[in-house]
Amino acid sequence: MLSAIPFKFFAQIHFMFFHFQIFLYSLFFFFILEVIAGDVISSRLADVSGTGGGIWLAILAFLLLFVYFYQITKRVSQRISMTPIPLLLVVSTLGLLYFVQSIKQEQLLILLSAFAYYFLHIALYRLRSYEKDQTARGIIAAGSVATIFLFNATAYGIYLNFAISLWILMTMLMAITVLVSFQYFWLINDNKKNVLNYSLVLGFVMAEIVWVLNFWPFGYLTTGVISLIFYYVFWDLVQCHFLNTLSKKRVITNMFFFGVLMALVLSSTRWLPVL
Repeated sequence: MLSAIPFKFFAQIHFMFFHFQIFLYSLFFFFILEVIAGDVISSRLADVSGTGGGIWLAILAFLLLFVYFYQITKRVSQRISMTPIPLLLVVSTLGLLYFVQSIKQEQLLILLSAFAYYFLHIALYRLRSYEKDQTARGIIAAGSVATIFLFNATAYGIYLNFAISLWILMTMLMAITVLVSFQYFWLINDNKKNVLNYSLVLGFVMAEIVWVLNFWPFGYLTTGVISLIFYYVFWDLVQCHFLNTLSKKRVITNMFFFGVLMALVLSSTRWLPVL
């Protein structure tokens, strides 16, 4: 009797969180990341800025991958509105691999991204049968926060390395913040207009924060972490508002959480020299 309990538990876990086809999709995503991070491809990418033909070849390969992963996400979720977060996770991971220099960091990024990719699609698959699945919503919430970090770090890396205009960075991050926030908030609130308004406000706030961070002497990863802390605090307050759980205690807790995390990041990061 007792021996049957662990079996039932693992069988339930298998039923809830394992899907063979999604596993194969995630394995292919993992394989693509490993190929791009390999010595041959990464060395080619390092020189791509110097050759016009190489740039167009890289853009074509990126577009083909984008279309492929879009089709996968649409097939799994059966809803176009559910595609932004998984697609942005893919795009952000591919972009961030270009800037990460350490092999250990590359492998950690690849592993965590493939893990997040798998569970995001599991959540989308579960939402097909029950739109109020709390476990699936929790996974989407975690995925949205992770995607914001990856995209912000990638965008800031592009800003620092390719000298694009600050307004382009701000507009890009605002648009992605609105898109990711809208997808998640729409899961927990049916009022589309309210969800869009709060998502737009959150996007404007993050654009202003990015403008301020532009004057701070930090690299792309530290900037990504700091912007993530800002985003999470405001995102959580909006989430609590939609779930009718917002209280003075929650606001104070978030402010304390924000202060502790910011102190840890600022005291442990390497400050870049200002020229």
